[in-house]
Amino acid sequence: MQYLKIEPQMQRSASDSGPLCGLPEVVSCSVNKTRGMFEFQFDPQSAGSYLHLSKNNSKVTKGKMQKCHSLPDLITAKPKTNSSNAYTILGNHAISEGNHYWEIQTGDGSFTIGVAYRSVRRDKEIGWTKKSWGLGKQKWIPSILHDSVFKALAQGEQTEVRISSCPERIGVHLDYDLGSVTFTDPATQEVIHTFNIKFEEPVVPAFSLYKGSLSICSD
Repeated sequence: MQYLKIEPQMQRSASDSGPLCGLPEVVSCSVNKTRGMFEFQFDPQSAGSYLHLSKNNSKVTKGKMQKCHSLPDLITAKPKTNSSNAYTILGNHAISEGNHYWEIQTGDGSFTIGVAYRSVRRDKEIGWTKKSWGLGKQKWIPSILHDSVFKALAQGEQTEVRISSCPERIGVHLDYDLGSVTFTDPATQEVIHTFNIKFEEPVVPAFSLYKGSLSICSD
């Protein structure tokens, strides 16, 4: 499987607010994309009631509420209702070992991008459960000193993350064996945030979308 090579350097990263949920401070890294993308699609069976998929399941858009359907027990502890899982969707391929990398075209919306166990409860958004971790951006968060404000969301807790500008794409590097998830700006190679996690189950790419659209990048 192809992946992203990350080499630590001595500079601080964009996320310099200290530990949260067992997450240490992150040093900036030299990011070298040495291999291709982890291939997956959005799983329509996990789609929230406000989320609409493209024909090839590579793009998700927040729209009007759709008729709900029940989900398999593996994904949810109870059937989906209008008040639960309205904005969340998972990837259709799970990861249980190795290094993997993918990029998401974010646009000018409000979203959370991350990873989750397939057994994650579906009545909360990504990053607000004990089985999911994500990087969130909300359009209504004001910029301070022209920095773009993101939130690192882990197990129901959050910390502010500032970067110099809002990236058009967000890269996600997952090292399952090492237990790390790193978010980067592929255009500048800036590291936005890193989670250090002791994985106990296979994980899937995971998303919550409140406004706009998200697209899986193929190159």
